[in-house]
Amino acid sequence: MSKRTLVLDTASKYLYFSFLEDEKIIYEQFLEGKNNHSENLLKELEIGLNKLNLTFKDFSEVIVGIGPGSYTGLRVSVTVAKMLAWTLNKKLYAISSLSLLASGYFNTNGLYAVTIKAKKNHVYGKLIKVEAGNVSEIISDGFFEESEFLEKIKDYDYKIINEENYKIDPTNLDATLVTDVHNLSPNYIQKGVWDI
Repeated sequence: MSKRTLVLDTASKYLYFSFLEDEKIIYEQFLEGKNNHSENLLKELEIGLNKLNLTFKDFSEVIVGIGPGSYTGLRVSVTVAKMLAWTLNKKLYAISSLSLLASGYFNTNGLYAVTIKAKKNHVYGKLIKVEAGNVSEIISDGFFEESEFLEKIKDYDYKIINEENYKIDPTNLDATLVTDVHNLSPNYIQKGVWDI
């Protein structure tokens, strides 16, 4: 029997999902949204399922990007992933949305500064090192003023990854198994509203 995986992320302005079968992509969508992920995610998933004559029950597991990113966007994909995992008794895995959005670069050695735009000249960002197939974090997921993040990484020879060049490889994700589906929360890492 084939192993099928559903991968979801709505942390950025993009809605991303893919269906994998035995580690191969059989369907994939990467769509720019306008604050309408909640309207489009289930609709687009249904279109993909119908094209392949599949249902959610045909999947063995779900991988979801848990942020950091848009507060509303994160709730959309995390809620859908938790609902599917719980109601259909499927395995659920979580991964940094920043890592997911950069995963297509992880077969090439280098330093990658990955960002998602936030409000008021802020970004969600991290600095990743890829060496001989190993991915490590130099700066972990954080919420920064854009100038503060650029200052933190100025001494590194990095490639910037942002909404102009995200590249996702859903077959190359180092996701973590969620042992308590009910307690999985999005990674909202933000300063308080009065700190911005």
